[in-house]
Amino acid sequence: MKIISIKKSAEFQKISKKSDKFYSKTVLLLSSPSPQNYLFNPEQSKNAKDFCRVGYTVAKTVSKSAVVRNLAKRRLREIFRAIAPKFVKKNHDYVVIARREIVDADFAKISADLQFCLKRIHNPNNNSSQSKIVKNDR
Repeated sequence: MKIISIKKSAEFQKISKKSDKFYSKTVLLLSSPSPQNYLFNPEQSKNAKDFCRVGYTVAKTVSKSAVVRNLAKRRLREIFRAIAPKFVKKNHDYVVIARREIVDADFAKISADLQFCLKRIHNPNNNSSQSKIVKNDR
């Protein structure tokens, strides 16, 4: 499955408005189906291959140091790349937002939290006390 990066602020805002949200101690995960214009390639008149789009956000509230924020973003990128084939739905958009606890968490904890969120966001019946899903019907 191909992972496409989300880079534009407008796309982040669209996803945050019409997405399902799930959070754990270190990450907040937003998920929504990809827009129709990404599902069809008009140049070749073919449907798009299996893909998902993902964007990463690490705000200054996590850490004032750019070095720490970039480390968190690199960790999130690598973890998502490693676990995407197992847990990600094709033709979906994801936004991974780091929380303050990500600074002190080790790689295994972040990986476990992201896997947990990806499993639960597509299975809302399996809620846990340590995390919560929020549905938006806008």
